[in-house]
Amino acid sequence: MRRIEKKTRQITAVVSVAAAIILTLLLFFFRTRDAMAFSNELFLAAILIAIVPSAVLDLENQRWTDAIDDQMPLFVRGISESQETGTTLIGSIENTVKNNVVHRPLSDEINRLTVQMSWGLSFEAALNNFRQRVASPVVTRFSALVLEASRSGGEIRKVFTATSGFMDDMREMDRETDSQMKPYLLIVYVAFYVFIFTSIILLMSFFKPLQGFQQILSPLTVVGISDFKDFFYRTMIISGLMGGLMAGKIGERRVPGGLKHAIIMVISGYIVFYFMIPPNWMVI
Repeated sequence: MRRIEKKTRQITAVVSVAAAIILTLLLFFFRTRDAMAFSNELFLAAILIAIVPSAVLDLENQRWTDAIDDQMPLFVRGISESQETGTTLIGSIENTVKNNVVHRPLSDEINRLTVQMSWGLSFEAALNNFRQRVASPVVTRFSALVLEASRSGGEIRKVFTATSGFMDDMREMDRETDSQMKPYLLIVYVAFYVFIFTSIILLMSFFKPLQGFQQILSPLTVVGISDFKDFFYRTMIISGLMGGLMAGKIGERRVPGGLKHAIIMVISGYIVFYFMIPPNWMVI
């Protein structure tokens, strides 16, 4: 796991979306028979081009952030215990790495923090740099508590002792929240697959048998069963994309965290449609 710079993620997202838009525009302007036959697949490819690179980078960066958040209570407790022996703040921070209290990737960030302080940077400035690099709620709360205590003239050792217990409690609350949100995450998936199988039933049991009866359903003969297939294919892709983003917001409280759910939904939805409702190009 490694940290992905925010700027890198932003550039990747812009380039991916631009590539997807270009592909969509090419499909719109060059409406050849072959292109239109594979329009659903090209639309799916455009969606995947837009979200897969960002999803991969976000997943890698989030794994790095979570690894740091999980070790933060140990880091704070290690500083508190080291200061009980009269060690300076910088020495206490260094000891958490030397004594293997924390491991990578947090140990790498701590080493960077101590190097900055040894070069003359103030504790407040070094801690702010650490907070901006990690940019997680856990580190932000830790930095805010310690900096406020430092500014108000409080005894920093006692602050670290109290913060350690607070962070353990907050991390446990985050885990409980994640556990409580899982049923709602499941509801999003269930709703998506209910839509898929409802679409299959409508097409196979209703629209397809009636397409030959002009006197009963004349608009269907004008539109054609292939157009209904296209409609359900594209609706499925859009529903999977939106449902995935919603799942990310529910499960991780972050919309980018839903990109991986969106990829799972649109790909699995296409596979189900492919076998149950063969695309138009298979019957041309």
